[in-house]
Amino acid sequence: METWVTQQTIHDGPIFTVISGQARLDDGQLVRRDMVAHHGGVAVVPVLDDTVILIRQFRIAAGKELLELPAGRLEGAEEPAHRARLELAEEIGYEANRLELAVSYFSSAGFTNERMWIFLAFDLRETAVSPEFDERIQPVQIPIAALPRMLAHHEIEDAKTLIGLRELLAVLK
Repeated sequence: METWVTQQTIHDGPIFTVISGQARLDDGQLVRRDMVAHHGGVAVVPVLDDTVILIRQFRIAAGKELLELPAGRLEGAEEPAHRARLELAEEIGYEANRLELAVSYFSSAGFTNERMWIFLAFDLRETAVSPEFDERIQPVQIPIAALPRMLAHHEIEDAKTLIGLRELLAVLK
């Protein structure tokens, strides 16, 4: 087990905080550790009849457009299911009569405490769409039958989307 001995905030931004410091290993050695602290996030696999609704969005970090699940960052101590419902309405204009937690995982535990919650959303009904001012997203309906081919041909590159779609396929089996 490791325990922090010293910590210093290197960057404190609206999305994440970078912490650097020393940790003590179980044998007493001191080592440097850097960590990205993040409130976590949610993603939703919206199932509409025999399709899923993804969003096409340019991601500056990847340098290209990606197909992704509707998703968002948790704010404070917010409940993941609550945030999932908000993102579903905000990004694609749907509400879910049935929302099921598919999986929860750490994005990359070697350097961040970010935990993602992925929900499956069923029995959708339309509502008002209201993306945030800086979101440039385009909803795209993909037939569920096309997902295995798309996954096999690496057409989906976003991790949360890969995990969410594979979870959906496993549930539907």
